[in-house]
Amino acid sequence: MRFFIATDPGKFQKHDCEQYGDWYFWSDSEVMIWQGPDYMVLYAGYLIEGDITQACETWSFDTANGNFFAIKLTPTDSDIVLDYFQQHKIFVAHKYGTEITNWLPYMTIHPSDQVRRCLGEGRELTPDKSVTFYDHIHTHQPDYDYWRDSQTALETESWPDLDELADYIHSCMTQHSDVIKGLYQKRFISLSEGIDSVLQSQYFSDDPQYMYNVVPCRAGEHGKIWKSDTAKNFVNVTTDQYDTDHGIPDVFEYLHDSSSRTVDALPTMKQIFKAQPDVVLYGVNGDEMFFKSLNAQLCLMLITNGDVTVSDIDAKRNHYGATLSLGTTLMSSDYIDLWFRNKPTVTEAHARLIDEMTPKTYNRHIACNCDVVTTSLYNDRRIYHEVFKTPQSHLMGDVMNIPIQRKLLLKNDYKLFRTPYKDAVLASWQGMRYVIPEATLDRDTQQNI
Repeated sequence: MRFFIATDPGKFQKHDCEQYGDWYFWSDSEVMIWQGPDYMVLYAGYLIEGDITQACETWSFDTANGNFFAIKLTPTDSDIVLDYFQQHKIFVAHKYGTEITNWLPYMTIHPSDQVRRCLGEGRELTPDKSVTFYDHIHTHQPDYDYWRDSQTALETESWPDLDELADYIHSCMTQHSDVIKGLYQKRFISLSEGIDSVLQSQYFSDDPQYMYNVVPCRAGEHGKIWKSDTAKNFVNVTTDQYDTDHGIPDVFEYLHDSSSRTVDALPTMKQIFKAQPDVVLYGVNGDEMFFKSLNAQLCLMLITNGDVTVSDIDAKRNHYGATLSLGTTLMSSDYIDLWFRNKPTVTEAHARLIDEMTPKTYNRHIACNCDVVTTSLYNDRRIYHEVFKTPQSHLMGDVMNIPIQRKLLLKNDYKLFRTPYKDAVLASWQGMRYVIPEATLDRDTQQNI
């Protein structure tokens, strides 16, 4: 689903291009084109509700819900829209004429344009996180106000009955999964031992599930126990072993997108290249949607009570969300010591909390690198903010022990979820990050379009 748009027809050396006004463009067969009397649209993806072609015709994507990009071209101008969860990357540059694409190696790049060798990590929702290694290329930032949306949800109370909320989420996830099944025949379901992955996989239980064990990693053999326990509940599971000691050669072979900020998705990317699916289900934003991180809990308690102590949080020590990763001490004393040693003010805690509630954009790295629609049932505007609206007694009670997700598992006849706490893979990825510039520069600077 790749395309390239430019104002200079000389950019196209390996593909024939078409012209529309001042624009020249090429797209593969997975990018759709809608054309009306005044403008045309290059688009891909889907809407959970509604007709994406009608949205192109009326250019009305502001409240659209789904997984998509759309590029509107008039004879002299352009406009770009992305879905709310930014599950695609659109690169824009003006240094060598205007260029717009979703595949950075199509851009005009010279070795002297490389001004960075590290892009950092964290949320990618602000202009400073839209940079690439190259001084003239940035990723398009859609005009959504994620912080306002999260704040508004937190100030709203509309789900006093958690069973009713679970019913609503279940109906939305069922309908979303049905849309995906209707559009994409060859589905790749990323599975881990964590609750977010296990729950999402219930809606695709007959599809191929893909797991991996990372070695070495903090969870070690303990983590393998819970992976094996999870795999028994599915009929078609492929489990690979990923050795980070051999990760650097994999960066050169499998990481093709130099703007990628996450090498810990490389084991999944490698599996995707082998499987060649039509769509990937990756369980991103379950943490955010279900409000189960320890940092969010600490910040909310501090904001609500004016202060928080270790004893206040101690009762939650055995909750699923209290620990980041299998293989670490429950509610890691190092993390708690660091948090309280640098305890934020109420104002700082509020900013941290709202930031913690904004969506992660991991899916776009996989989609861009592997050229495949990558989506999540948690990336649904109907449900993403709804847990934030539950009573404070829930948000400050047992929310980290995933009561709503446990209810949803029961609705899918998954009787016993046994993984004791979160499943973040704590492994040695850093050396792999350092070689990304070296691994991608030659490809980026070649003539690829």
